[in-house]
Amino acid sequence: MFLFVSRLFPFDFIVPSMPILLDLYEVNPLFATQDSQKANRPVALDGSHKRRAILILGMHRSGTSALTRTVNLLGAATPQTLMGATSGNLRGHWESKPIVDLNDEILAACGHRWYSRRRITVSPIDVVRANGMWQRLRDTLDSEFEGASTVVLKDPRISRLVPLYREALTEAGYAVEAVLTLRNPLEVAESLARRDDMEPRRALGLWMRYTLDAERGTRGLPRALVVYDALLEDWRGTTGRMKRQLGGQWPEVTPEIAATIDEFLTPTLRHHTIEVPRGGLGRAAISGLLYRDMARALIDSPSSTPGLLSSTLAEWSLLASRSTGGLVAA
Repeated sequence: MFLFVSRLFPFDFIVPSMPILLDLYEVNPLFATQDSQKANRPVALDGSHKRRAILILGMHRSGTSALTRTVNLLGAATPQTLMGATSGNLRGHWESKPIVDLNDEILAACGHRWYSRRRITVSPIDVVRANGMWQRLRDTLDSEFEGASTVVLKDPRISRLVPLYREALTEAGYAVEAVLTLRNPLEVAESLARRDDMEPRRALGLWMRYTLDAERGTRGLPRALVVYDALLEDWRGTTGRMKRQLGGQWPEVTPEIAATIDEFLTPTLRHHTIEVPRGGLGRAAISGLLYRDMARALIDSPSSTPGLLSSTLAEWSLLASRSTGGLVAA
C-alpha cells in the first residue's frame, strides 16, 4: 500500500515511516506528546464545575468572529478587552487583545508563529510553566471574564494551543467545551491572499494545520462542528444543533435577540464564494477532501473523527512542504 501511495505522489509527498504515521494519529504512546495524550483523554465533569467556557476554534478567516458574536448573543460572555474592528473585519473580531498578545508570546516560546505550518512538538503547558507565563495566563483569563458563569473564548491561535487552554480553564473551575468552525479552504485562502498577500499553497497548508490541530486537541470534550455557510444560511437550525450537542443550559432566544442575530449574520459577511475542490492530488484537492470529510463525520456525530485517508494525506502534504520551517513572514 505504501509503495502504491508513494508512486501516486512522487513529487508533492514524502511517505513517512510507520512510527511517524502512528504518531500522526497518536496511537503510538512512544511518539505521542504529553499534550496529545491529555487531549484525547475524556474529561470527567463533576459538581465542582459551576462555570462553562466555550472555545471557538478554527483557522483565521473561517467565520470564527461571526460565530463568537452569535454565541455571545445566545448567552455567553465575551472577554472584557475586545479588539476593535478593522478593515478586514468590520463587525469586530470578538477576541481579547491581551489573550491574543499572550498567545503570540506562547507560540514564539514554542518556536512558532501564527503562520507556522509545522506541528508543535513540545508541550505548550510545559513551555508556559517553564517560562513563567502560567500565572499570567491564569490572571489574564480571570481579569477578562471576571467570574462570568458562561464565557466564550475565541482566538484562532488557540486552535494550536487547545491542551494548554483545557488545563488552564479547568484549573480555573470551568467546564470546557469546544465548537470547531469549518469554512471552504479555498475561500479561506482567497481571504488570506487579500488580507495578507499570502500565497495560496501556504494558506491551504495553514488551514490544514489549524483544522487538524483543533480537531485532535478537542477529542474527549463536549464539542460541536459549525460550517460557516450553514451558519449564514440558517443560524437557528445550526446553533440549535450546536446547543444540543454541547448540552448545558442556554437562555431562551427572545425575539429581540433573534432580530439582532438576523441583522448581524447577513450574506455580506461572506466575501468569497468558491466551489469546494474535488479530485486531483494537489494541496487544494486534499484540503477539499479533508473539509468534506470533517463535515460528513462531525456535523451529526461530533465525537467522531475525520477519516484516516484525508487526515493522512493532509499531514503528508504538510510534512513534504518545501517551507523554511514556518518562521518566514507571509
